[in-house]
Amino acid sequence: MSDYRFVDFDDQRIALLVNTDGSYELHTGSTCTSRAAEFLFELAVQLEAVHPPYPCNPSAEPDGPKGRPAEPIDSRRGRLDRERSLWTDGRGHLWDLSLVWGDVADRLWRWHGSLDSFGAPLLRTVDGTTTEPLDVVRAVYGPLIPVAKVAE
Repeated sequence: MSDYRFVDFDDQRIALLVNTDGSYELHTGSTCTSRAAEFLFELAVQLEAVHPPYPCNPSAEPDGPKGRPAEPIDSRRGRLDRERSLWTDGRGHLWDLSLVWGDVADRLWRWHGSLDSFGAPLLRTVDGTTTEPLDVVRAVYGPLIPVAKVAE
């Protein structure tokens, strides 16, 4: 059996081919690119939701302090889906703002609906003593882990 599958682009609505080096080809054919983007965003949300709260390869030691990804959040290119309380940072990481987030000192942080001047969600400690943008909370107090869903 071959390791390669023939992809008939005329038979597929959307075809995404990802190479081992991370490069990719996206073919949308006659599908509206806006609809394709909606589909791919929904797919990203689903994949992010089922990802465990540790790196893909838990045995690999990340750069910097344990559990803290090396790359900073790029808040200027972030996107907010206010209706679903989801924020995607400029690097493509999805943050569920409907969750309460815990830091390494057991402080609890939650979003109250505001963004800072660079577009990062403003988080406030549950006790109300500190308010910081998500990128600052992650860099200074992190790593962060989701603790609970915010009660409606």
